[in-house]
Amino acid sequence: MVFEEEILKHELLTFQEKRIVEDATFRDTLIDSLIKHIGSTDPTLRDDLIYANFAKLIEGGKIPKLKMASVLDICLDIEHLFYKIGEENTDSVFTRSFSSLVVALILANDDGTLIDAKRLLEVKTAIFEYLSKERDTRGFIENKGWAHSIAHGADMLTALVSHAHFQMNLLFDVLRAIETCLLKDVVYQDEEEERLIFILEALLEKGMEKHMLINWIKALSSILKKEQVKHGQTPSFYRSKINVTNFMKSLYFRLKLINPDKELLECLEQEIQYWFRKTYGQG
Repeated sequence: MVFEEEILKHELLTFQEKRIVEDATFRDTLIDSLIKHIGSTDPTLRDDLIYANFAKLIEGGKIPKLKMASVLDICLDIEHLFYKIGEENTDSVFTRSFSSLVVALILANDDGTLIDAKRLLEVKTAIFEYLSKERDTRGFIENKGWAHSIAHGADMLTALVSHAHFQMNLLFDVLRAIETCLLKDVVYQDEEEERLIFILEALLEKGMEKHMLINWIKALSSILKKEQVKHGQTPSFYRSKINVTNFMKSLYFRLKLINPDKELLECLEQEIQYWFRKTYGQG
């Protein structure tokens, strides 16, 4: 049994957390209902109630591990993270995007006992596939609230990198996933590039070496250069250039605050200046 939307909204507005602990049947019904309506087009229900209560329950350790494992499996399945994947400008994006936020919550709050190394690799594969296939990159949608699929996907990938069982041999796969997001045929408007930077921060905290980040920044710029040589100033190239240069500018100032390494900052300066001169013939 699951609650219908209006009943769920009422329950979430009135329930007390102790009932979750004392009544296992109610707890499971509530959690199943949160999942059922995770992609609701009602922004108050989806954002303010369903996601907020998922966060409260997961961060507060109120969901038993067996149930938590089930929630993770469901959020990663074809009816949630991959629900109608490839669609654009439809409401299905809310189901995918908010499923990814719950996956991020579970990853971020696991000490390594729920998700072992093998399961983490399976989760990694799903996340990379999702980021590659997501086509609906809208941020805020009038009357329906935040979709923000790329930002939420970035949160999910950040949590993956920060997980206890993450191995640095996945480093280049993670960097390619960031590239995939930056090179989609769209210009981001709602700070998606800022959220992608948190993935790099997590990698640096895990011990990514400076020269690896420098080489990747140069390689990312090189992809743009090759695209321009091959196809010229196409709209697709222009959108990718905007995303990449905005990302580099944001990364520059973020690193200046948290990791002011001269060589890293100079590398970013050079690439940013290159694209400015290439575009405007100045500098």
